[in-house]
Amino acid sequence: MKKIYLIITFLIVVALTLEAGVIYLSNQRAGNSLSVSKMKDEIATLTEENRHLKKNVLKNTSLKNIASKAAELGFTSDVQTISLSRSERIASR
Repeated sequence: MKKIYLIITFLIVVALTLEAGVIYLSNQRAGNSLSVSKMKDEIATLTEENRHLKKNVLKNTSLKNIASKAAELGFTSDVQTISLSRSERIASR
């Protein structure tokens, strides 16, 4: 009879220990899930910011934008064409 109580007590202790382990691992998994969720939100935010920055780079480096900035700074396009008609060797011995 004493042996049965010992076995039942042992089984209860093992069951409680296993249940505590399951609870601990579930809490760890939930914490990791929150971290993953925060990282996914941050990735989404950074992806959107990256898309916005790429759009700004393309807009600011377009020929139309550069030409308008040059005009604002006073640069003008010279439409006069210069051509060299003589075909001499420039560096001859």
